[in-house]
Amino acid sequence: MKRIIVCALSVIGLVGCADHRSSQKAGQIATLEVQLVDPPADKLGSPQAPVTAKSATFNVIARDDQGAVVPKDLDVQVFISFGGVKTGANSACGADDTGNKPIETLSLKGGVLMNQKVDLPLAFGSTSLWIDDPASGTTGASPTIYFRNAFIPEVQTPPDVTAANATFCSPFNGKFLVVTNATGSGQLVVSSVFGNAFSITDTGATTFNSIYLFAFGKPPSYIVEGRVVNSFSGNYSKFVGFTELNFPLFDIDMNAPLVAPPAPVPLAFADLTNVPKMLGSTASTVSYTGTICNPFPPNPTNDANIQKTRDSWTKFNQFVVDNNGQCDAFANLAVELPAKVLGPFDPLQVVGKQATFVGMLRNNSGQNPYLDTNGNSVSCTTQMPCTKGTCIDGTCYKNAFNFWTITPRRQDDITVAP
Repeated sequence: MKRIIVCALSVIGLVGCADHRSSQKAGQIATLEVQLVDPPADKLGSPQAPVTAKSATFNVIARDDQGAVVPKDLDVQVFISFGGVKTGANSACGADDTGNKPIETLSLKGGVLMNQKVDLPLAFGSTSLWIDDPASGTTGASPTIYFRNAFIPEVQTPPDVTAANATFCSPFNGKFLVVTNATGSGQLVVSSVFGNAFSITDTGATTFNSIYLFAFGKPPSYIVEGRVVNSFSGNYSKFVGFTELNFPLFDIDMNAPLVAPPAPVPLAFADLTNVPKMLGSTASTVSYTGTICNPFPPNPTNDANIQKTRDSWTKFNQFVVDNNGQCDAFANLAVELPAKVLGPFDPLQVVGKQATFVGMLRNNSGQNPYLDTNGNSVSCTTQMPCTKGTCIDGTCYKNAFNFWTITPRRQDDITVAP
């Protein structure tokens, strides 16, 4: 290591010395400088005036810890960062997808890449280009670009509603999202309130227009059906396939009058296999009519299927509303009660009767791995595919499961026929 000692002299003698040593990391890449060319610095937008750019043009320069260009050839990966998460090419399962791939992989020659253009995946709010060198772990980020905030239908609609994972995957999983407006001339209206959560519906849209806010505690007393919400935000997550915004923040205009809550979406038995309609109605208020199945049937022979029905009731307060002659939760709609009863309604006392249920619709879905004899998941590769099921990220999974549940909100949400 080069060492240079510089001393200063005065008329009365030696004053002092400075020991200058070159950096041990000189010539090593310490950062990747990202310079935005388009949008230019004066057109990056703001929260009040967002931009609508669909692409970005930028320069990338490799620099050492002294700011000097490091003239090395290297390959870097392009991502964006928004909602607190580094994001690559559109991925159906968002932050939970271990196969998060970069938007592009680019080459720097002599430590420099100039005027590179990439198309950007859908992003909301403050967003930055994120560049990393996987070989050294060096990263860099651009100045912030401000896009508009999300609409509920945009973050609730899956990339491919016909895909097997449409009900339990989302490219926004794991991100912090802010919603400040309804679509069109609609409003953001509270449509259901529960002991530890509530849902909001965008009245300007007709499908994929509701979202569930899990508050981890009783919502404030002013959160009631028909309350207009100015804005809300939270961490987007999937709980057994059902979309939640966790740790929500919300702004309410207490002087605004209550409005009529959105009318329930009527569902029929034939709709249960119509995934686009059912998924588009999740977190919304729906209505459904069917025959009340016995939540706790006798099981003298320890039949596994009967035991599942009993477990659903004892563990989750759920029972099936039959419309096909078989009390099967996967073929019918289930009802979930807060405490096995709701007011005077006790399903054990009205088994076999017709009833109409109104409440919030939720989906329960996912894809479970196959297990070996030791209870471990089964691995797979291109060279060693699954003998059954589907290979996803190196693990053999069973086919996707999907069933639907209504959660009534209050006593008058249930009407039992005489």
